[in-house]
This record gives sequence, structure tokens and C-alpha cells, in this order.
Amino acid sequence: MAPMAARSVPARLARSNATRVSRPRAVRLVVKASNPNDEPDLDPESPDFFGSEDWDGNEGPFIRPEGSPFFATYTDPTVWKLMQENLVAGEVEQILPAKAKLMAENDGWTLIDVRPYPDYCESHAWGAKSSQLYVPMEVDSVAKGAKAVASVLLFPERMMKKYVNVECNENFLDEMQEEVEWGDKVILYCATGGVIGDADLNFANGQQSASLIAAHELAMRGWGTDNIKHMAGGLGMWDAIEGFDLGTVEEE
Repeated sequence: MAPMAARSVPARLARSNATRVSRPRAVRLVVKASNPNDEPDLDPESPDFFGSEDWDGNEGPFIRPEGSPFFATYTDPTVWKLMQENLVAGEVEQILPAKAKLMAENDGWTLIDVRPYPDYCESHAWGAKSSQLYVPMEVDSVAKGAKAVASVLLFPERMMKKYVNVECNENFLDEMQEEVEWGDKVILYCATGGVIGDADLNFANGQQSASLIAAHELAMRGWGTDNIKHMAGGLGMWDAIEGFDLGTVEEE
């Protein structure tokens, strides 16, 4: 099925009116109930957040799991393994685009695109909101300038994009709450989707992605894992495989 033409809508106001399609493929998992109004009142940068006086692994705006190596980044394999354990323990459900589309249209779930805003503007799942986990890197230091040059040398195709590298968005939670209320039902996706590991499916180690980091961040901040779902396959599967509607916006 050929992808349908993209639609142009006002910035950050995309609404879903795509044709309903029923293709349930994902196995539903039982998730823990929580109070959607239970916004955390603990400082996540305090060791007490995880009940450990020795934990000191929260450099940067996002939470790294307890036990993360001190100098490890969010994308370090060891950190991802711990993130995945938290997602599995919280029973965060991963669903395919067909189910995500139905839930967004019929059950009050909101699609959240966590990619950088320029990517969202270029193309996004119809009806999705934008809350960036990573933002285009602002070159405001020598170190960032060197990183930008290195990125161009390694990936010359990035010269064609509106940015050459990204950095963590310190306003991710604020952007989430601009689009939905704290604890609302959200389906997170990025370009590729990633996979929460499942040994029975030969994905024991899973595959990390921006949307899974975002799911972990919301879960650890107290969003409520029953109201967090992850769209496996990401926008690539939504568009190229399923041929579902896309939206575009003019950048502000």
C-alpha cells in the first residue's frame, strides 16, 4: 500500500482524522495501576529518590538507573540494560503502529513524537504531539563546535539537515505537560521505535531508542506505567509499512 500524501497543519496542532484501521498484532500486557495525579514530589537528583545514599549517577537532565557506571552515558549498553529491566519491571507495554493508531483514535491515548522538532515538522504520525527528548545542538562552546565538526566529517549527509547533532532537552517534561496533563495516557514513538527485550522472541537485549529512553524517564519520574506505551517500529513502520497518514507543520 503506497503511503498517503502528507497534510499540512498549523504548527504543533496536528489532529487525527485518519481512516480507522483494525490490525491488532501486539500482545497486551497487564500493567500496574497508579494515580495519574500522583506527580512526584521527590528531587530525582537526590539519592533518596532511589533509596540509596551512595547513588550518584544522575549527571544530565534524565534519570539513569541505580547501578549505572558513574561516567556512562544514557546510551551506554550497561545503562540500557538497567533501563530495560526497569521498563520490564514496570510492565510498560510496547505496541505496533496499527494498535497505537486505534488507541489514539478511539481510547483517549495521545501519540507523542519525541524526535527533534525539525524532524517532527518534516513528517510525523497524523495527530501526534511534539515533546522533544533531544533537541538540535546549539553550538555555544568550543567543545560543541568540535563535536559538530566531527559529526559532519563522520556523517556528511547531515549537512543536508537542519542540524548536525543533538543534545538532551532539559525541558522535556515541560514540553510533555504543554501537550498533555501529568499522567495522561501517552504513546511514545521516535524514528525507529526500538524494542523492549523479550528472550522468547530472541530479543533478550532489546534495542534502545529515544522513545524507550523517554518511556523510562516518564516511568521513573512517576508518570504511571499504566499510562505509558511504546510504539515499536516507530515512524518508519507507521509510514513505510502501514502507510498511515502523516502530518507536516511549518516551523515556528
